[in-house]
Amino acid sequence: MRLLLTSATSDLGASLVRLLGSDHDLTLTDLPAHAEGNAGVTGCELGDDEATDRLVDGIDAIVHIGYGGHFAGPSDLLDMHTRCTYNLLFAAREAGVPRFVNLSTLRLLADYPPHLTVTENWRPLPEVEPLILGAHLCEFVCREFGREGGIKIANLRLGFPLVKGDTGAATASGESAALAEDDLRVAINAALVADLAAGAESAQSPAPLSFRTIHVQSPIPEPRFLLNGAASVLGLWERQGSAR
Repeated sequence: MRLLLTSATSDLGASLVRLLGSDHDLTLTDLPAHAEGNAGVTGCELGDDEATDRLVDGIDAIVHIGYGGHFAGPSDLLDMHTRCTYNLLFAAREAGVPRFVNLSTLRLLADYPPHLTVTENWRPLPEVEPLILGAHLCEFVCREFGREGGIKIANLRLGFPLVKGDTGAATASGESAALAEDDLRVAINAALVADLAAGAESAQSPAPLSFRTIHVQSPIPEPRFLLNGAASVLGLWERQGSAR
């Protein structure tokens, strides 16, 4: 599959290049200021222009870093996760790109007490801190495109911290919301092909369903967040869908 990866020079982007490079043909992009000097990375402002149209031409799916990309000033972060995300989604839909995977964060739900069984249906509690607010607004843009249809959008809220290795490494970290890199790779690959309507309650979903939020953390003992969506939509971790 030919994938477009945004924020490719960020720390998370570099991890994803390593994790997904053997599975897919990656096209890497980043804002020009970050792309400069990085071979193989196309600089693009993600504006409403021909440069963004060219970027998505011939792409099979997009993996968009909606949280954990670059640490910029508040205005730049909010612009990237609102206007730029809108432009990218619009160009992708017009070009017939069928799938968009937004990488958000479970930190949007971190203010709930740890003993609660928090699912994808719970309301996010975003802070005003730009990184978290930006992730929340990015989800909002994706959800509105999902309501309009024309492109399938999987919104993956990733666990924290991101741990190198497999599920065992996430367990050993002692962090109840940890996500191992190996589990992230499996989840993204599943989200690229999953039926987003699987297990959905039609009364609360766009018809046809084209947007789905899914919690993704490693299936460790007593995980902080429920993994029911990962099980029902992505077909992962079937017996690990309960929290402490």
